[in-house]
Amino acid sequence: MRLATLFPLAAVATSIAAHPHKQSHGPAAVYQPAPVATVIVYVLDGKPISEAEVRQGIANGTLIWGDGGNLSTSLASIPTPGPIPVKSETLQRLSQQPAPKPATQVELKSAPSHPQPSSAPQPYRPEPEPSQPPAPSHHNQNKGAEGVEREFPNGEFSCNSFPRGYGAVAIDHAGLGGWIGIQAPRIVEAAGYDDIMTVPHGSCSDGTCCKPGRFCSYSCPPGYLKASWPSAQVLQHQTLGGLYCNLEGKLEMASGSISKTLCVKGTDKVTVKVQNKLSASQSICRTDYPGTEGETIPTTTRPGESVELACPDNSKYFKWLGKPTSAQYYINPKGVPENEACQWGDGSRPIGNWAPVNLGAGYDDASGKAYIPLFPNAPTNPNGKLDFSVELVADDMNGRCKYSKGMYYYGNDYSESSPTKGCTIALNSGTLNVVLTDD
Repeated sequence: MRLATLFPLAAVATSIAAHPHKQSHGPAAVYQPAPVATVIVYVLDGKPISEAEVRQGIANGTLIWGDGGNLSTSLASIPTPGPIPVKSETLQRLSQQPAPKPATQVELKSAPSHPQPSSAPQPYRPEPEPSQPPAPSHHNQNKGAEGVEREFPNGEFSCNSFPRGYGAVAIDHAGLGGWIGIQAPRIVEAAGYDDIMTVPHGSCSDGTCCKPGRFCSYSCPPGYLKASWPSAQVLQHQTLGGLYCNLEGKLEMASGSISKTLCVKGTDKVTVKVQNKLSASQSICRTDYPGTEGETIPTTTRPGESVELACPDNSKYFKWLGKPTSAQYYINPKGVPENEACQWGDGSRPIGNWAPVNLGAGYDDASGKAYIPLFPNAPTNPNGKLDFSVELVADDMNGRCKYSKGMYYYGNDYSESSPTKGCTIALNSGTLNVVLTDD
């Protein structure tokens, strides 16, 4: 992999410092203000580059840190009943033990350490909602479902034209012409791709960033999953996903696609739904996986609504290094608009990749059960708290699991609790409701 070495230089100024924080999902480092009289200048090949370029380069693996300490990004997983190593997105065969265990760990060269901020991300305090709040862009849960069972016509759509009418849901607030992520592998080898460049959100609202040789990722309706990704994946264990823009400038299903349609339903063995009993709208954001691994796929519910969450069947969906995977969701505070909730954040608020609580969903074909965990978003925002409760409720499940006021409750009659361990249930059949209620 071709990497450029980045050298941060410190200079005295009456400003604020930006410094890396450990992340468990997506980009390896993001930057949050700290109240010290220092400014960091990033230099690449003798020339200063912006903080945004630094974040993007670290995220897509094209930049590494220069001399200094080590920045460890822990790819934590939920516990499994067998000794199967899993990635952060892989939650298959989840046990009923509440405590997450560490999986693999990757390291990057980092700049010398800087003082940590004295406060956590500030709680999100939404404005009071009007009696008839405007619908968010993804609120109509059937939006994009038109044509979801229709085969995608390879070679008929130009790459700069989002393929409406075939089930894909355009996410306009991403600023990529409806796409949720655009990736450009700069090196293509028989064994896979390398040197991935990810187009920053907001780069091309007209979609012209989807160019020949790139993979253009898309959202699907609630309960559905993206079906297109290349059969060869990334040598450095990143992932690629989406439609392929061929050398003629036309969209086509990628070589590893599992369907002739853009979207496929999650498992038909069980159903997982989010049930909003809150006083405000709420957004849950799923990771674009395989793809950019940003939490960019929104499911927004209004009070009183119930909407399905996609739960992959691990025998049929994407496999990471040959290992089954499942879906991962970020649960945002209530009242946060999805165009803010389902974006990569800067840590100033507990939203996006800084949302306090994660939820996983995956059906394990071998055991015939779906495993649904709730767990802290650690190490990104381990001390963050939601402003409502989340409870996993079903008629036919093993275990109990509830989150309330920063604590995870489990065991018989919720007799055990922990602020850090999280909890998991096994769904045997039927429907599980992820119930959101005001504290």
